[in-house]
Amino acid sequence: MHRLSGAMVVLGVIVAVQAGCATAHTSAPPAPIPSTPPMGWNSWNSGISLTEKNIDDTIDAMVSSGMREAGYRYVNIDAGWAAPQRDSKGELQADPVRFPDGMAAVARHAHDRGMMLGLYASPFDERCSAQPALASVGHEDTDAHEFADWGVDYLKYDWCRDEADHTHQVKVFTAMRDALRATGRPILYSINPNSSDDPSAGSRYDWSGVADMARTTTDLVPVWRDTMPPLGPADPFGDHAFLGTPDQFDAAARVVGPSKRGYWTDPDALVVGVSWSDFVAHHLPSVRNHLKVSQTDLPDDQLSQFLLRQPDMTADEQRANLSLWAMLSAPLIAGNDVRSINAQTRDILINPDVIAIDQDPSVGPARPMADPRVLVKPLSDGTVAVALYNSADTPELISTTALQIGMGPATCYAVRDLWARTKTHTLDVIGREPVPPHTVTLLKVSPGCR
Repeated sequence: MHRLSGAMVVLGVIVAVQAGCATAHTSAPPAPIPSTPPMGWNSWNSGISLTEKNIDDTIDAMVSSGMREAGYRYVNIDAGWAAPQRDSKGELQADPVRFPDGMAAVARHAHDRGMMLGLYASPFDERCSAQPALASVGHEDTDAHEFADWGVDYLKYDWCRDEADHTHQVKVFTAMRDALRATGRPILYSINPNSSDDPSAGSRYDWSGVADMARTTTDLVPVWRDTMPPLGPADPFGDHAFLGTPDQFDAAARVVGPSKRGYWTDPDALVVGVSWSDFVAHHLPSVRNHLKVSQTDLPDDQLSQFLLRQPDMTADEQRANLSLWAMLSAPLIAGNDVRSINAQTRDILINPDVIAIDQDPSVGPARPMADPRVLVKPLSDGTVAVALYNSADTPELISTTALQIGMGPATCYAVRDLWARTKTHTLDVIGREPVPPHTVTLLKVSPGCR
């Protein structure tokens, strides 16, 4: 849903770029596309105003908060960055009021701090932010070269059209992929086929030959599950426009093309540190985009009050969000306002043991056991990550054994709880205590009693 500015490039830089020299927008060579799931931040969930200062401040906050050192390197500006029209040459422009120095300056600010910049575009933009004048279809080469000249490292490419025929989608998404590759700059290519009348377009097709990462279904929002009585035809949860964490995880676990080295299924940005009340306040117009015509006259105050009866996610639910994404080998894209990050959110997002599960070089999703509440992910060092996942509303006893999760025979096994940061030992059984509701107990199991 988002777009960029037309900062003029001097002739000498143009000549240098055409000659294959390093571009002048960055003081360092472009970073390669990562071989493990991308980590970073996206502006959409936080609802922050998209201005040059706010993005620069977010970049600085990711450094000072420790998020950069934890691995969160991409800063992705979602829908709304662009001027409402292309310029006289048909090129996208960053809004000149909100980004007075242009997008290349933002990219420099990121690169100088060891960060990378991402932008948003859409081939059609007929829904989402509904600015079809900014649509990239037919402008792929122009837009891709502009992104590369600015120093962009990541592109989120959002379908944003009712029709979602896979043959057409593959053709359109491939056109931008080829245009990005032709620039010679490594730009991570993330697509969303689901912003259409088909919320399962991303999960029913293997997009690994088309993009670096693909959204699995519709938007994840900061609630565990929809707890409201139906809002009739106006209910964005009822038509699957919004999903809570368990439903989003279930959709991601069923994809035709799961994560593997160099390709990642994307169950949407994390909702850690994002309150439902703030999300509604920032995105009420977006909620309205999902309403039926007969409901669009519902007053904002009535709609807000109705929606705000949903509870915010608890700390355990937010830990479960990160844990499940790590078990999927999913991209970890934070969505909170990093400028005002609190200690709880920071501690969840930068837990090094959980991040290591996500970033393990094996790059494969967890597999469910006979008991689907037990998820198992073999790791490259010979240990096994185990998630005991209780999505229910009451405590449940969930257990497995070392042999069932694929460990070889041993006199005993070490079991490390990655959230409690405790270590215990077992002869075989893993999981002796009830798992609280809406919680993931995330464990790392290794042979031996050390």
